[in-house]
Amino acid sequence: MTSPDPDLNTSAPAPFQDWTAVILAAGRGTRMRSSLPKVLHPVAGLPMIRHVANAAREAGFGRIVLVLSPDAEGIAEAAGPDVVVAIQSEPLGTGHAALAAQQAAEGSSHIAIMNGDLPLLTADTLLETATTHLETKALLSFVTANLDDPTGYGRVLRSHDRVQAIVEETEADEETRATPEINVGIYAARADWLWSALNSLMPSPSGELYLTDIVADAANSGGDIATHELPDATEVQQVNDRIELATAEMMMRDRVREQLMLSGVTLVDPATTYIDAGVEVGEDTTILPGVHLLGSTTIGSGCRIGPSAVLRDSTVGDRTEIGSSTIEGSRIGDDVSIGPYCHLRPETVIERDVHLGNYVELKASQIGEGTRIGHFSYVGDAKIGHAVNIGAGTVTANYDGVQKHRTEIGDGAFIGVNSVLIAPVVVGTGASTGAGSVVTHDVPPGAQVLGVPARIRSNEGDRTGAE
Repeated sequence: MTSPDPDLNTSAPAPFQDWTAVILAAGRGTRMRSSLPKVLHPVAGLPMIRHVANAAREAGFGRIVLVLSPDAEGIAEAAGPDVVVAIQSEPLGTGHAALAAQQAAEGSSHIAIMNGDLPLLTADTLLETATTHLETKALLSFVTANLDDPTGYGRVLRSHDRVQAIVEETEADEETRATPEINVGIYAARADWLWSALNSLMPSPSGELYLTDIVADAANSGGDIATHELPDATEVQQVNDRIELATAEMMMRDRVREQLMLSGVTLVDPATTYIDAGVEVGEDTTILPGVHLLGSTTIGSGCRIGPSAVLRDSTVGDRTEIGSSTIEGSRIGDDVSIGPYCHLRPETVIERDVHLGNYVELKASQIGEGTRIGHFSYVGDAKIGHAVNIGAGTVTANYDGVQKHRTEIGDGAFIGVNSVLIAPVVVGTGASTGAGSVVTHDVPPGAQVLGVPARIRSNEGDRTGAE
């Protein structure tokens, strides 16, 4: 299975408990042309900021500090639990943003700094960078990559292989712009040196403090600078506009699909299969073309899903088959057969060995083990027992225009085709309704009701009221 959100993984290794991860997320992201903050735009079902925070959690950093603007809303919640917020009072550059985290990171031995618009960042990269930093005893470490097209990134300036500075593209000459080695925007530093260096930064002509200037500061002081080159440059994919958002989305979904296939899941046509980060799928499950697995969905082993099924925030047991149906916020047991063209709405629970044919809609209902609902039926706000047969065209009339009401059907009941059950109503264990019945009153266990309105049929064939 793929891993769920790492913040939920209490067994994740934590070798850097005295480190603080500082995530810079105060930028306004104007190129997105959106009222939604840039880092809240989703990539493979999770906000960008959640991907970055999850990488820091999985790496084991003891504290996560988000640097936000004063008017930021919803970003801390989207980042997940146990984050500390630091406010950058004015937009005075990345160096000023990092400095805003000083108080929140108090007591930490080392600081890792990363941008909040790097959704493809992995915990492995953070771990390797932090490990390199400690092993080399460097004053400062940062992550680099070599790109065929480095346009838009700060270039790493070296002399005799020793890092001298990071030069932003707007300030670079033609020779420097030709340099393929770029700064990714991920740093590791000893805390005491870092805060001193940030407090000593000189404003640029625009009045901003640039975080990249600490590299030249470290070089000028004679301190060692370590770099970690990314073997997979896709991790440097920043998101500044909708085009880059689409690129990151494509790359993340490729990564998710690859992990699933390596874990024993068959994707018949990966290119047309859309699976969110955090979705779990068991071994020997087959996912057919056009399937969307979204949100916090979990699917067991030996299942067959699709084609063109949509599952969101749902749990599916083992050996279950789901056709081209839509399932939202539901729990489905083992050995279930669903679809095609069914719609399971939120709060639906289906126990094992249930069969839903086609064009069945369920809403906030519990369907007992072994029950059969063949086709063209609506069951809402209902509790259906074990081994019940629901005939075609059955409707639970749960809404009276003001309130929703419950329907209960006991074990072994038989509901005839085109029955309408006017809630609130109880159909007892082993009871049955004749075809076309409109049930307005409770049906006793073992009784049969017929007609409009439905009345109890006695053993002699007489009909009596079901009141």
